[in-house]
Amino acid sequence: MLEWVREKLPEGGAVKRDDHGAIVVTHQVGAKDTLGSVAYKYLPLSSTYLAEEFAKHIATVNAIPSWDPSVAGKTITIPDIVAQPYKSPEEERLAWPEDRALRAIFLRGYDVLGTWETTLDRMKARDMNAVILDAKAYMGELTYPSKVEVAVRTNASEGAPIRDLARTIRFAHQRGVRVSMRVACFHDPLGAKRAPELSIKGYWGGPYPVGWLDPGDAAAQQYIADIVTEVIAMGADEINLDYVRYPVDGGLGNADFHLKDTGRTRVGVITDFVKKIHAITQAHHVPLSLDIFGVTATGTQVDIDNLGQDIGKLASHSEALMPMVYPSHYGKGYRGWAEPGNHPEIIAIGTKAAIEREKGGGAIIRPWLQAFNYKSPEYSPKYLAQETVEAQKGGGVGYAMWNPGGWYGDAWTAIPPKTAQ
Repeated sequence: MLEWVREKLPEGGAVKRDDHGAIVVTHQVGAKDTLGSVAYKYLPLSSTYLAEEFAKHIATVNAIPSWDPSVAGKTITIPDIVAQPYKSPEEERLAWPEDRALRAIFLRGYDVLGTWETTLDRMKARDMNAVILDAKAYMGELTYPSKVEVAVRTNASEGAPIRDLARTIRFAHQRGVRVSMRVACFHDPLGAKRAPELSIKGYWGGPYPVGWLDPGDAAAQQYIADIVTEVIAMGADEINLDYVRYPVDGGLGNADFHLKDTGRTRVGVITDFVKKIHAITQAHHVPLSLDIFGVTATGTQVDIDNLGQDIGKLASHSEALMPMVYPSHYGKGYRGWAEPGNHPEIIAIGTKAAIEREKGGGAIIRPWLQAFNYKSPEYSPKYLAQETVEAQKGGGVGYAMWNPGGWYGDAWTAIPPKTAQ
């Protein structure tokens, strides 16, 4: 351990064992250093997640007063050193549990800044064993510093909230929580604007102003593949693809997807793309999950053809299909209900329908649950708890809760800590 720490010390650092055998790290502070800069230098060796909190610990241990935090020229003790050497991201990766059931929540990149450890502790107490964490978000921004060529060229990592993704994942692993990295594939306003050659084109040949990359464009597909490869190397336990489809909003009449002239279909393009990504994940023994519209399970073939998401074809190129069967997203009158959003049993209906269309391809169905009150007047923690029951009733394996703002107060009530059950 001593040598391992010594190898990772920044300039000015020293390590030894005290009379009791404990490791003691000290740092000779440079003329331009501050408590904050010292904290950032030692953060990779610290058991404290946030640099700001770590800096406060350093100040406390060294009796540095808040009214005079100057440290230049001093030799200070660095607390909170990790108890044991950490392994490489590949070595630390967590496999699915034997029952394949992940009980997950979705988080944005910014949601790991101030509450990451608290959230993980709450999950561990409730036997919730996975986080689906944004890598490439809905608007195209990346949540971590990326070296992928397109990301660098478009400055997609500007302001990335996760400074060290491998370390962030490591903190989840310490609590037995897996991290599935979500990649929003083709909905990408940032990329479509800054790399227009990747965007959907109009019949005139220029970018079509809808904020989407062209799902059939080889370079756009490679951009996603490169991100997937990068986050796998940082320790991702699963890859989750969202917006792995064609846009179906209005106003696309003049969009040219180059399907007729290439003899392709939307379903064929999306299936082939997923197959390509699956080859990457399989090579690293990392499961692949796909977010799919609820209508791919309960809708018509026309819905499937427009989206490009065919459950029967995607199942053999993924480990999990995740239908977004939020009750609030079903129109009034569905199954005769005036307010479908008040019926958590829709989770079971959609899950069962997805299983029927899966056709033995080998993928489990892990439904998304509604963890928000949109168009659901009777939504509550009790409602959310019932959704977890409905997921199981419908034959689902695990579940994932979606709250677009990353707030899960209802979840902590809906699923009590194990000691309180």
